[in-house]
Amino acid sequence: MILYLFLLPFICQAQTDTLVVEIIYGSKPIAKNESHWFGGKLGGHIGLRIGKDSVMHFVPGGRVAATNINSDTGSYLISSTKQFYRTFRADTTKTCRIFIPVSSTQKQKLLNDSKSFLKEGPYPYAFFGMRCAAACYHLLSLADVTKDLSRSKMTWKFIYPRKLRKYLFKEAAKKGWKIERTPGSTKRKWDHD
Repeated sequence: MILYLFLLPFICQAQTDTLVVEIIYGSKPIAKNESHWFGGKLGGHIGLRIGKDSVMHFVPGGRVAATNINSDTGSYLISSTKQFYRTFRADTTKTCRIFIPVSSTQKQKLLNDSKSFLKEGPYPYAFFGMRCAAACYHLLSLADVTKDLSRSKMTWKFIYPRKLRKYLFKEAAKKGWKIERTPGSTKRKWDHD
């Protein structure tokens, strides 16, 4: 019994779970009946699947200005996977999923540390500030998947989705993370990797 209690923290640490970075590529319309998206080709959207059908992502909470000073606080939402992929109301989007194995302890730390974000966003959503890519990096750092960075460094290092995608692709190559991709509609010109 004493041996079991001693080994319990190690057994719990070894239990594995998975976080999935959900990515919608930015695009611009080629066909006349296609709509323009926020950010165009450098836009898109990124969230973190934290449950079977729960994607946590960061969105504007009101006015979006160039800097944090004039922007309203952003909001973290939890959406179903289907709702997340309907962000731009498009039928077919170019997507990518990066599967990151984590321990149950890492996932629980992320869920505990981010719980308050759902009640009140921790920072403004600004064009030159925290947006979905930097906010997703922040969530990954809460799970100890990525290094802790200051808000300023997260903002500038991951200012738009392609920056975070490329960073995560390199990590996936080093660590053997699984990546799944789907092509988007041929009526749009999609961002590249």
